[in-house]
Amino acid sequence: MARNFGERPDISARSVLVTIFGDSVVPTGGEIWLGDLIELCAPFGFSDRLVRTSMFRLSNEGWFEIERVGRRSRYRLTPSATGEFSAADDRIYRAPGPRWPDPGWDGTWTLVILDVLADRANRDRLATTLRRRGFMELSPGTMATPHAEGARSAHDLLTRHPGGVPVPVALARFEQLGDLVAGGWPTGGFGLEPLAARYRALLDRYGWAASTPPQTPTDRDAFLARTMLVHDLRRVRLADADLPSQLWPPDWPAPQVLGQIARAYRLLSPGAWRWLQARSGSARAPHPLRRFS
Repeated sequence: MARNFGERPDISARSVLVTIFGDSVVPTGGEIWLGDLIELCAPFGFSDRLVRTSMFRLSNEGWFEIERVGRRSRYRLTPSATGEFSAADDRIYRAPGPRWPDPGWDGTWTLVILDVLADRANRDRLATTLRRRGFMELSPGTMATPHAEGARSAHDLLTRHPGGVPVPVALARFEQLGDLVAGGWPTGGFGLEPLAARYRALLDRYGWAASTPPQTPTDRDAFLARTMLVHDLRRVRLADADLPSQLWPPDWPAPQVLGQIARAYRLLSPGAWRWLQARSGSARAPHPLRRFS
């Protein structure tokens, strides 16, 4: 349950702050006073000092801008971070449906050739960002996605992350690549079977929130549980290349699991918003974002 969140060894203040910002702060105006953020993090077991230190480090890495008003500090996403959060939102909150992930796939892959970049740190940074956008590592230095919009996403990313050398982006078709992927090709650094296990673990952990009749946690626990749900969902979704249905292995669990997770999110949201707005003086009414729609 939500109250055990801070006891999990795989949870850090840094990662929770990113989740809270993306799931709760962005829809309520995109900025928040540090004091309000500290109050939101208190139920997770994070101290005032830990939140301040984590936000300071994230700001130094280019994720947040700080506005000083007297002795108070207000945080908002930087323009570059806004683009990254938006791209992540498109994948995290995408509900399965008749157009998901790509039933009309014609076998075309988008390739990004990163090994032309001599700067290994820049190459690795771009590869990591492309993985979060659904690209797989086809071979060392070559990223691939079976989605046509991948070329647009890659061009947008490469424009904002200049490496000094033009990075080739190409469209290609392969004879046997689909068979290799369906047979267990690594997706985002994870094999398909381990990824399937992670999807099932999501349902095991949060299925209670989508039960019928639905459980009614307190507003506090609804906020904590929804934050937990999005935190774990983000890790799985950004590791999944969203293969077209033609490449799914037998009994691929993602559509069914995501349908249940979307229901859990919607059922937790009213209480979560009430708790957020009662505890955060800077939070306005949530924007009508398209989440799981």
